[in-house]
Amino acid sequence: MHAKNWRWTYVLIGVLLRVALLLWGDWQDSHTRLPYTDVDYSVYNDGAYYLSSGCRLEDTVDSVLYEAESDLFDEPELAAKANCARGYVPAVARFVLKNDPARSGSQDTASAAFEGHSWLLSLSKQCSRITSPIFRYVATLGDPYARTTYRYTPLLAWLLSPAQLMASGPKYWGKLLFAVADIFCAVLMWLILDTRAMHHPRLAQRQAWATHLPGVLWLLNPFPAQIATRGSADSLVGVTILGCLALLLRATPEMQLVGLHAVPGDLAKKSTERHDPTELRVADERAWYAAAALLALAVHLKLYPVIYGCSILAHLVTYRRHVIRIMCHIDQPSTADVWQLGLEFAAVSGMIYAALNLTVWLLWGQPFIQHALLYHVARQDHRHNFSVYFLSTYLSPAFDVSNTSEWIRIWYTLVQSPIWSFVPQLMTSAYIGFKVGGQDLILSCALQTIAFVAWNKVYTSQYFLWYLLFVPIIATTLHFPSGKQVGFLVATWVVAQAVWLHFAYQLEFEAKNQFVALWLSSLGLLGMHVYIIQSCLEAWTAWRARERVAFEKQA
Repeated sequence: MHAKNWRWTYVLIGVLLRVALLLWGDWQDSHTRLPYTDVDYSVYNDGAYYLSSGCRLEDTVDSVLYEAESDLFDEPELAAKANCARGYVPAVARFVLKNDPARSGSQDTASAAFEGHSWLLSLSKQCSRITSPIFRYVATLGDPYARTTYRYTPLLAWLLSPAQLMASGPKYWGKLLFAVADIFCAVLMWLILDTRAMHHPRLAQRQAWATHLPGVLWLLNPFPAQIATRGSADSLVGVTILGCLALLLRATPEMQLVGLHAVPGDLAKKSTERHDPTELRVADERAWYAAAALLALAVHLKLYPVIYGCSILAHLVTYRRHVIRIMCHIDQPSTADVWQLGLEFAAVSGMIYAALNLTVWLLWGQPFIQHALLYHVARQDHRHNFSVYFLSTYLSPAFDVSNTSEWIRIWYTLVQSPIWSFVPQLMTSAYIGFKVGGQDLILSCALQTIAFVAWNKVYTSQYFLWYLLFVPIIATTLHFPSGKQVGFLVATWVVAQAVWLHFAYQLEFEAKNQFVALWLSSLGLLGMHVYIIQSCLEAWTAWRARERVAFEKQA
């Protein structure tokens, strides 16, 4: 069977698997005490309900109690009914509607104001007719943060808000959306594999085998399918991340994937011509800008993709350096020329991210900053989870350092601060990104994610999906001595979780004091992730060595 036919087969089976899980989840939610649906899914839908129905005009501008914007929060009767978006733009829209002559019944007054200028009156009515629906929509935007524990971008609630128009919409719409995004992740994996094969002939020789990886490891894998059909929005983040990488590799091919100064694509045909470095851009300008936009959107949806900036910057620096050497015949390009493309990408992505946040802030105001951004920076969770920080967070209220020396109090405050946990996390991720990103962008992002999750101050099994997203792609650039080592890695990953879950069950359901054992199990999980990173780097180094030997033989 042709490779592309296999892909359609995998997509069809993946769709059937997710439909079956949706039906099973519906039955389990209705007939068992243990729900299938993720608790976060109800939070998403509640946020969507408040956004679409929390600020009706009859409770705001049409109410006799509403005279000014402050009445929405100061007037008890209004505050009990209306949960309106707190940004400046909805406030202006409500002000305009409140003072609209057409709504207030003072059309005669408006006509008198334009007496002798009928064309102005006609123009005013026409503008009002066009803009009124927009003002009404913006004025009725609700506040998703009226739902306690809603800690996400309002755009997620906005995506789910159409479900509020249907009786069973909230039950299925979001899950269907996430399941479709989950399948689209596999499509983007194939796109990345095809792009790499197009630029690197050695990878093209294994394309038929590589086709099965996204199918088997993702579409037929019940773990990501279950996460999506339970109502987790992580698949949307996965689409933005993989989309960004796919577009970036299309615009700027990996120049040193196998450690050789190979010339991908059509650059070899043009390398005899001499160019000025300032003339050089990228292979696909639109794909490059779209990649920057998708990275900004990914960080807006979930903060952690910001770590990929290090890998992308290293990749663009390497690409730029090699292109200048090939196209301009300059062996030692200047630092400014080499870093130009990476800094431009950072600036474009940063500006788009700032524009996204500014737009959302203008619509939903301070609650967005507080709950979607600052909360995740200062978040602490004393409940047991995989993180090595859970025990210190749990025990911190028990320590009284008020009577100790000032230095001890300062040190205790620093150690207990949630900001402290970012230090090993970001340092490790940044080091991997700058060290590996210039040679293998996808592997670098994968290893960064493993390190980020392993050092995260709060994480559960669902977080593993963040790095499993890259496995079907990086599997093509890893060479293990034998299948036994792969099996051992998988077994280590599973056993480390099983040991932790064993002690967590005893603590949670049998009320046994297993805090120390559970914390030691968390340390074991950290060690397991470090071992996986080391093993992947060794397998990647072995693959590159084999590729160099094969390349030299062909030459």
